[in-house]
Amino acid sequence: MASTSAPSWPDPTPIAQLEPSIETTDTSISGIVTLIWPYSASQSSYSLLLVEPDFRLRRHKGQVRLHFTGSSAKAVARGGIQSGDRLLLSLEDVQWTQNASTAEITTQTPGKGIDWELQFGERVVLQVRKVGLV
Repeated sequence: MASTSAPSWPDPTPIAQLEPSIETTDTSISGIVTLIWPYSASQSSYSLLLVEPDFRLRRHKGQVRLHFTGSSAKAVARGGIQSGDRLLLSLEDVQWTQNASTAEITTQTPGKGIDWELQFGERVVLQVRKVGLV
C-alpha cells in the first residue's frame, strides 16, 4: 500500500543565507510568492519572486527570483500558483545564476534580493499552500 503521508522536509534555510556554496541535497526554502512572470511557451520558462514569510526579514536580502525552464516551467505554471501562496521548495538540482549588476538590470523588483537567481530545469520538488487555506 502506498504511503499517503506528506514527504519529510528539512527545516527551510532563510533566503538571505542562500549562496552556491551551501549543500543543496537536503536543503529547502520557504516563502511567499509576490510576483509572477507568466509562462512563455516560446521560451518554455516561468518565474516567481519568493520572499521571506516574516516581512521584517525581507529588507535585507529576503527575496529571490525562481526561474523554471522546460518541463518544470510547464508543471509549475499549470499548478495555478498565485501571489500570496506559500511555497516549500527543495533545492536539489538547483542551478545558480548570478544577478546582473544594478546598472545592467532593465526590470528591477522592489526590495533587496540575494545576489543569485535560482534556476530549475527538468526537475523540481515543491509544495504549495494556497492563499486562504490552512
